[in-house]
Amino acid sequence: MKKTIALAVSVLLLALASAAFAKPDVTEFKNNNYDLSTIKTVLVLPVTYDVSIPQSEPFLKEAAEQKWQEQTLKKQERFPYLMKSPKDVVERAAFVSGQPAEPMAPQQMAEKALVLAADQVDAILTCTVTKCGVGVIKHPGEYVTKYRYVDEPVWRNNRWERERVRVPYQEYKEPWNESFTRGAVKVELRSAKDNSLIYGEAVEANTGADLFTDAPSITKHIQNIIENAAKRIPVK
Repeated sequence: MKKTIALAVSVLLLALASAAFAKPDVTEFKNNNYDLSTIKTVLVLPVTYDVSIPQSEPFLKEAAEQKWQEQTLKKQERFPYLMKSPKDVVERAAFVSGQPAEPMAPQQMAEKALVLAADQVDAILTCTVTKCGVGVIKHPGEYVTKYRYVDEPVWRNNRWERERVRVPYQEYKEPWNESFTRGAVKVELRSAKDNSLIYGEAVEANTGADLFTDAPSITKHIQNIIENAAKRIPVK
């Protein structure tokens, strides 16, 4: 009996986890005519946004950038090519020219590195957040079947006995709303020489609450998607 209950609980938890943390929807493209082994250096640009960031997430940009760097610039050992930040590219160009690098804001540094990329690196890696927010699923009211146990008389062995039986009944469930966190990112690896697409992926995921936890914050959700996407970047 205990084993049966434990198995039922395990199945329930698995079902809830599957519903709350569904697998991301991934679309990938790989240029089969491009030899990845020819890539020796890659410029990693900061995360950009094709969507407005909700005011409720004041540190989303900082958290997303931190996760992006953790999975790329700080994971050099995973990649067969050298990852370079915009600062690396700008300072290298300044060294070659014999001129000191000018102080720049991060955005200016990224724009300058992009201009210099064709002469400094083989490819450019970008990450763009294309969706971030909270969605709501409106569930209509419905009747659901439930069960209760009652003792009923049963004629057995030439006498009346009491037996506990399960009796179904209908109960009305009021309309309710289910909130979920949604997000999507696009990652592209392009040639620094002609901007042709070497590899691209779009990763989208919606995560709702489960039995024990609320839906994640938008910031945490975007971090999770960035990590998932970065781990898909091909290395060979």
